[in-house]
Amino acid sequence: WAILIGIDAYQSSPLRGCVSDAIAMEKYLTEVLGVPRNRIQTLHGPKVHTSDVSTLPNRVNIIHMLLSLAGNPEIDTGDIIIIYYSGHGSCYQCSEYYFDEDSPSTTVSIAGAGSIEALCPMDRDMPDENGVTIPDISDREFNSILPQISRSKGHRITVILDCCHAGSITR
Repeated sequence: WAILIGIDAYQSSPLRGCVSDAIAMEKYLTEVLGVPRNRIQTLHGPKVHTSDVSTLPNRVNIIHMLLSLAGNPEIDTGDIIIIYYSGHGSCYQCSEYYFDEDSPSTTVSIAGAGSIEALCPMDRDMPDENGVTIPDISDREFNSILPQISRSKGHRITVILDCCHAGSITR
């Protein structure tokens, strides 16, 4: 089973090659490893505008697709699962967002010190239907999804992240 995400079409800082890399991974999985095509889900950032938003690698679709692995009755416990992401990654310092101004300067709030690493969906930093800016998918959020998959489908999960700041996303 595999989820393959490739995003070239960012509103700012578009990339080249991420969609091609995801397509190459799909070809490798099907032609070399013999993974049936119906066990592979893809989200590709289009190079042209499309009205079919269900196939776009936006935040909602990425999270929905990841969560769908845990509840998929066709995936047996112990089946191999591959999650592949190629696109932008980002990093934020926790103190920039979570510092407790009412505490002494040496105290950081419950979020702790360090950084948050994140996967950047296609619609990052764009307003949603309520005008709220769409955030990246943080390492903390990603790591709350992985255990859900692991508990229901087993521990044979491989995550491949081809992006900047991917160092601790799966810790």
